[in-house]
Amino acid sequence: MVTAGQSAGVDLVTKTKRLLLNIGMAASILARLPATVPEYAPLFTRIAQATVIPAEVSGHGMYVSVLINGQGPFRMQIDTGCSISIISPEVAAAVEARGVETNDDDAPVVNGLGDILTMPRVLLDSVGIGGVQFQGVVVGVVPLELQSKLDSRALDGLLGYSLFADLFFALDFPNQNLVLSDDRPKDLPPIRAEFAVTEHSEVPFIAVKLQGKEVSVMVDTGSNDRLHLPPDDLTGLQWKVEPRPGFLLAVAGEAGREQIGRLAGTLELDRLRLAEPVVGISDGPPTVGLGLLHTFCLVFHESEDKFWLCAAEAGPLPSPPERSVGLSLFADPDGWRVAGIIPHSPAEAAAIQEGDVVTQIEGQPAHSWTRDQIQAWIDTHPTLNLQLSAAAGVRNVGLRVWELVP
Repeated sequence: MVTAGQSAGVDLVTKTKRLLLNIGMAASILARLPATVPEYAPLFTRIAQATVIPAEVSGHGMYVSVLINGQGPFRMQIDTGCSISIISPEVAAAVEARGVETNDDDAPVVNGLGDILTMPRVLLDSVGIGGVQFQGVVVGVVPLELQSKLDSRALDGLLGYSLFADLFFALDFPNQNLVLSDDRPKDLPPIRAEFAVTEHSEVPFIAVKLQGKEVSVMVDTGSNDRLHLPPDDLTGLQWKVEPRPGFLLAVAGEAGREQIGRLAGTLELDRLRLAEPVVGISDGPPTVGLGLLHTFCLVFHESEDKFWLCAAEAGPLPSPPERSVGLSLFADPDGWRVAGIIPHSPAEAAAIQEGDVVTQIEGQPAHSWTRDQIQAWIDTHPTLNLQLSAAAGVRNVGLRVWELVP
């Protein structure tokens, strides 16, 4: 869960979960003041017209360029699983962010593994995305080095759900755009599912049905799981493939491992149906993530507590196997460093060790391969050929691609 299990074993997943914060602030900026301001929303939002902002889609996540206090651009991920926005300490220093003057300068944070951390808070005068200005924004400051190593590109921060509290916002994954508007955006694909949103800790939850029973799940655009459940929610569920050790999770403060399996029955999202869903299992809230939703345009309107899934095509949702070679990798100056091995995987059988460095992939320098390219190869080929550098020397390994969850 940054949240939750990323696809097929080459990825660590990044997440800060259920951010809990009480703040008070004042500012004097001439702009439109929303009728009601959620606790973590910007003090003012300034938008002249509907704005379409080109975005980067990588590993199913959506990233946009952001100006902070007039400086940047900074690369930030849109993460509806965070109630407030987050920046790295390096960005906080670069933009000369001011600390929030409260009785307690640190906010308690519950990360994706259920552990409580503390997070300093700062006040940003402005956050600019395209032509839209968010003014008077309190954000958390969290080190993001671990998350930046996921795809060898710096991650400067996360844009949380409450940043967009006074707008319609649409994450159009097929067209790789973020759309911000005062009114319902036009020219979007047809609505395929509609949900009422219930907010818990100022992040969006919707009601779905799993094996015929209603379940409240968070809509988390920072998660690459299709479906994530905590261990306490598994009682009474029927399995097609029993849970087994799965991927590593990278969350605020630490990394951990999830379980992964395939449920029997159906996941129902309004009119949409997903047969026999793959589920990641670790602490944290029940979640639907972009492993399931990335083919849609996701439309949120926080002030109306509404969420829509839009798509050009209708039909059942696919539930392919989880393919893997059993490796979790971090970016490294020499290529990709092995951060974890899935038990009983081809990588374990080949005696690959944590700390080994992948220097070549399919005969090409490993640093020239992105995380998405590695995953695309695994999804479409029977083997993955690597050159590894370890304490014992350099060796070539051909790994069989394996169905972690058939």
